[in-house]
Amino acid sequence: MRWKYTCASVTGKAHTQRGENGQDSSRAGIIQLGDSEFFIGIAADGAGSTTEGGRGAEIACETLYTRIAETIRAKGELSGITDDEVKAWVTSARDVITAETLSGGKRLREYACTILGAVAGNGGSLYFQIGDGAIVTGTGPEYRTIFWPEQGEYANTTYFITDEQYLDHLHILHADLPDEIALFTDGLQNLVLSFALRKAHPGFFQPLFSALEQHPENGFLPFSTQLQTFLCRDDICARSDDDKTLVLAVRLTG
Repeated sequence: MRWKYTCASVTGKAHTQRGENGQDSSRAGIIQLGDSEFFIGIAADGAGSTTEGGRGAEIACETLYTRIAETIRAKGELSGITDDEVKAWVTSARDVITAETLSGGKRLREYACTILGAVAGNGGSLYFQIGDGAIVTGTGPEYRTIFWPEQGEYANTTYFITDEQYLDHLHILHADLPDEIALFTDGLQNLVLSFALRKAHPGFFQPLFSALEQHPENGFLPFSTQLQTFLCRDDICARSDDDKTLVLAVRLTG
């Protein structure tokens, strides 16, 4: 079993017009163990109202990827990974963010970010999420939203890894192995999800997964450059001025 993956992030017009950097981050890759490949995909979105949300998202993605890779190498499979271990991954990322706030004399909430994570291989998959954005998986013609974007108590708010009660909003799911996986931050969710039907739009995902599967190369380049161009299209930006991150993976069966 093999995986092909890519990811891309683009800065939303709301940030560029203010001369700000984007606050999304992502990390994706493949862990090879013998004849088995494990896909790891992480995406995070720094809170727009913070000064260091983008840095928090970057730390979260890098720390989570490292911790997950360590666990996979130690266990060699996903079936033995418990919810408590997933909580430990997330807590570790939060601890690294906390350490940076202490060294820099800043408040933890300034590093607020959402997180989305997917791990797949060796017959199974595992997903986790705090906050909005979503993970969509495809098996045959069917597309499934793993967790619905979680909104906060007030309009246009959500939950973050830096919240005091962050584990209360950590969603975890163990599932069968899909053919396709997508993770995306909230800058895309209104475009690719039907909130009325609580479903993903197949017409958005099918062409992207097909293009990735047929592309001759794996990893970030050059397909990620094409994906960035796609995310910057006028018709997409007209519907969302927020940062946009998209991680894609397809399982190759041939």
